[in-house]
Amino acid sequence: MRATPIAAAAIALAVAGCGGSDKPKILNTERVERAIEQSIAQKRKIRAMVTCPSGIELKKGKKFRCLAIYEGGRTPFQVTQTDDRGAVKYVGLRSR
Repeated sequence: MRATPIAAAAIALAVAGCGGSDKPKILNTERVERAIEQSIAQKRKIRAMVTCPSGIELKKGKKFRCLAIYEGGRTPFQVTQTDDRGAVKYVGLRSR
């Protein structure tokens, strides 16, 4: 897999943690979805719908994938949490 022309981006996102300190905090993946959609719109001038898995524990270094679907194609995104507060970076991937 290699990066698409959509450059990697790093953003700070709010977290949707709930409950007491005994429960793990959960990353607000809806904010990640919106951020990727905005990046695609700005850089590629296309409208995309992005879906990410829910229930991702808030933890530095944790990685997961999201999928952007747009007219004429789809692009998976590798997302990496850069801290324990909800900042992430992401890069668009494509298969060889």
